[in-house]
Amino acid sequence: MAWIDWTIVGLYIASAIGIGAWFTRKASQGTSDFFVAGRSLGWFVAGTSIVATTFAADTPVFVSAMSRTDGIAANWFWWSVLIGQVATATIFARLWRRSEVITDVEFVQLRYGSGPITTVLRIFKSFFQGVGINCVIMAAVTLAMVKITTVLLGIDPQHTWIVLLVLGLVGLLYSAMSGLYGVVYTDIVQFSLAMVGSIGLAIIAYIDASSGDGLMSKLTTATEFKPELLQFFPRYDEISWPLFTFIVYIMVLWWASAPGKGYSVQRLLATKSERDAKLAFLWYAFLHYVMRPWPWIVVGILSLIYFPTVDDPEHVFPLMIDHFLPTGLKGIMVAAMLAAFMSTIDTHLNWGASYLVNDVYQPYMVKSATPNHYVWIARFVMVFIMAGAIIATTLIPDILSAFKFIGVFFAGIGTVMIARWFWWRVNAQTELASLIATVLVGTLVLVFVPNLEIDGEAVDRFGLRILITTFGVAAIWIPVALFSSTEPSKAAIAFHHKMQIGGIGWNKISPVHSALKVGLYEWVLVMSLLLCILLGTGKLLFHEWLVGGILMSVAALLVIPFMKLLKRARQS
Repeated sequence: MAWIDWTIVGLYIASAIGIGAWFTRKASQGTSDFFVAGRSLGWFVAGTSIVATTFAADTPVFVSAMSRTDGIAANWFWWSVLIGQVATATIFARLWRRSEVITDVEFVQLRYGSGPITTVLRIFKSFFQGVGINCVIMAAVTLAMVKITTVLLGIDPQHTWIVLLVLGLVGLLYSAMSGLYGVVYTDIVQFSLAMVGSIGLAIIAYIDASSGDGLMSKLTTATEFKPELLQFFPRYDEISWPLFTFIVYIMVLWWASAPGKGYSVQRLLATKSERDAKLAFLWYAFLHYVMRPWPWIVVGILSLIYFPTVDDPEHVFPLMIDHFLPTGLKGIMVAAMLAAFMSTIDTHLNWGASYLVNDVYQPYMVKSATPNHYVWIARFVMVFIMAGAIIATTLIPDILSAFKFIGVFFAGIGTVMIARWFWWRVNAQTELASLIATVLVGTLVLVFVPNLEIDGEAVDRFGLRILITTFGVAAIWIPVALFSSTEPSKAAIAFHHKMQIGGIGWNKISPVHSALKVGLYEWVLVMSLLLCILLGTGKLLFHEWLVGGILMSVAALLVIPFMKLLKRARQS
């Protein structure tokens, strides 16, 4: 890299620290300011922050690698989550903001009331999500940065820990100083850099590949190219593991994401109003599924032309950056990757600390300290979470394996996470039973349902593990709900009166008009619009003009009712 590239990287790091210093005093006023930014975020900032956090250093690396080795259809691993996340936007976002909790774990206190089982549930979830799952995600991000720094910066893999330690400490520094304020506003800078770099890389590679003999001609003659890599769906004329996995993705995998969780809920809780919460998640869904995917996928597919054989497919994204980007734009891209790493680290540090302080330390250990005391405890907790993530980095084999490991465990609790909003019978015993069952069933399927090798090809049985875990856990928590909750509890009645959700699941307490039908209509509308744009864009990029044109035309028609939806959201 040239001096101008390093200057861009240095300016980003300096700006991140500067933003952290700017918000330090504001964030130190109490846990509400430190963890949910005083509930002051508008929809644009909150939504962009969510998508910036999901744009970690690992995502372009594993998406480009997955597209290169398994084809475009493999992206349904994360495209299918669109179904659940649109439901978050149209059904659950307003409800989360209405709850006025600080974390999604605190929600169990609001929903189930006080009691020993609620206490156990709240503490268990705080450590399971705030430490266990959190550290695995941060480890995947760190592993991606090892690969990026090795290729782009020419650093020996044994010495990359120095770079990562410096970046991690910078992220820890500004997030500890400024809480969620600093996290979300550095996210804006990070996402801008990341999209400029990613789109620039994809355009340059696409234009170069389209010259001479043409893109499709070059692709089809590439050493490792197979026609099925450009298929958007698995073959449906024969029974196969890819087809089975796709069906599981579409029918089951998204359930766990539908009600929202983790840092995305944290951003919804930090918004100014229910209106801002809904618009924030709609904005996130647009950026996440319309703007981001194709630059990474295009780079991964086109890498077959320029790097016919590679030892590690997760190296192709940084290799393409190094091959194509000129001075200046390369600096932006490297800064974006470093920023993406820090953006995800800062979010997970703040989010993990919010669980351990707001849901363990403050309610059960030190109940009456000053607000400033809890903020300082949160800062110390961040250091320990960072150390746990470093240890976890040594235990995961690759990025995709880490995400599939998490996917198996969250699949089990997806059904109860939805049901607790709409059915009075779900209680603390029910949710605790689902968590214990998830750990047990999830562990068993990981051990006893391994991947296979058939005719010399590896067969990923992730879909089967998801299916067994989801229905196995549901078979446990549903009977627990039926037998342990025969009459509505005081907590369920209070929750119903506060939230005013309505629907058949609450009729035993009192009938309330339900907005669920409107939410379901909006869910189908937005989901259809985003899928048409997503798939239509891809078809046009790879020269399937007729199908791409039809999909984009349908999307244009769906924009009309979607604009009416936005108008209602702004007025409400």
